[in-house]
Amino acid sequence: MSELDPRYVGNDVLPVDEELAAEDAEAIRQRCAGALAEGLSRLVEAAPPRAARRARFAGGPTLYVGLLGQAFGFLHLFERTREPGHLDLAAEYLRAASAALDASSFPRPEEWLSFHGTGGLPAIAAVIHHRRGDAAECARQLEDYRRLAQRAAAPDFPSEDLLWGRGGFLFGAAFLRSSLGADVLSDTCIAGALEAMLETGRRHARAHAPHLVRGPHGRPPLVYLNLNGFVMTCFARAYIPGRSRVSRALAFLAGHAIVLAGARTYGLLHRYDLGLVHGTPGNLYLMMHFPDLLRACGGWDDVRATLDCVADSVDRERGVRELLPSPYTETLHARTKTPEYTDRVHWCSGSPAAVFVFSRAFEVFGDEAYLGVAQRAAEHVWRYGLLRKGNGICHGIAGNGYAFLALYRATGCRRDLDRALHFARHTWSERVIRQQRTPDRPWSLYEGALGTLCFYQDCLDPKRARFPGFEVQ
Repeated sequence: MSELDPRYVGNDVLPVDEELAAEDAEAIRQRCAGALAEGLSRLVEAAPPRAARRARFAGGPTLYVGLLGQAFGFLHLFERTREPGHLDLAAEYLRAASAALDASSFPRPEEWLSFHGTGGLPAIAAVIHHRRGDAAECARQLEDYRRLAQRAAAPDFPSEDLLWGRGGFLFGAAFLRSSLGADVLSDTCIAGALEAMLETGRRHARAHAPHLVRGPHGRPPLVYLNLNGFVMTCFARAYIPGRSRVSRALAFLAGHAIVLAGARTYGLLHRYDLGLVHGTPGNLYLMMHFPDLLRACGGWDDVRATLDCVADSVDRERGVRELLPSPYTETLHARTKTPEYTDRVHWCSGSPAAVFVFSRAFEVFGDEAYLGVAQRAAEHVWRYGLLRKGNGICHGIAGNGYAFLALYRATGCRRDLDRALHFARHTWSERVIRQQRTPDRPWSLYEGALGTLCFYQDCLDPKRARFPGFEVQ
């Protein structure tokens, strides 16, 4: 990447003054606390729950940029602060999201497994109702989520990733177990989805074995495909018996037509991505939520071998190398003279993924080599992570700041926490703000202000910090 790259702002802390004095760190925390209180007040005023009743909310009923995300964001804040007002707002946004879903054409949870689409609604509702003391409604929502398990285990489900596919179901399962206890979802409920994810990864690896990049650890035994949101909506509507035969057939044809065209067109389909949302690292991370089940399903060795292959691809200066370059990345590499390495530094794609994945791999496998990989990737994020796309958590500064919080929990190193605080400081820096774009959905959880406010709260309590909708306690 070039120092003049238009996608990020230069880090003015490099190479000196990286560590914060105690009084400077405390000043940043105080500013985080003030910005959090002010930002929440402005958010509720600008995007109130009742907005869904007078017009379709910009992001619909989804978690990623819609009303369900507002509910989840306030639940995230309540879990850390125990402020009753946050839980009340979470419940209000949840009711608005349910009403918006009933009035919209969005795929319903049983159609769209993604936690970040509408599939997370019963899981989030179960936790909110549990926290409010409504045991009966919590049980009903849990039963709705358990019914998704059969769909998640179906071999014909077209996507594995966190944002659109069965990976979202696995995150929902981990979220429910973390929030309500391990007994709320049985191992059997989760194992089917885990086995289907492993088998899909093996199938893609076999199909593309000759084209996979070979590193010191060989070729990965698991590789995953990325489908975009429109394609996943088509497939969701194609495979559900409740819809008419004609609409299912049209949706099926539309989805497959885009998959075929997208093999050569980045705008429609980026086939193999090294991100947490759509790529192989994200699915490895999700499967590591269930280490005992992973052993029982026979996937332990495959996951570890794939981690080793991804580790070969992490470079502190260039980021992360593609495991299977697509036509788009091959063209990009020819133009930028940086063969095989991705040009992204987002939570959803690129080097931040390696920080999260290998910090988690260190916790699961206990291998310090994985911690070294996470630290290499963190150097790349530190240098190039001040994105002009905004302050959001998906592809913004706060999301990259969460990578340092994840690394801090794994290392306990003050420098990693200081880096997270530096990134928090940059979210209100005039030098950075004047070079940023305004997000399409400025109050949403993943693209807008709510995710940034969650980041401020987590900077105040870094040991309990978790990336909303991705990490669990």
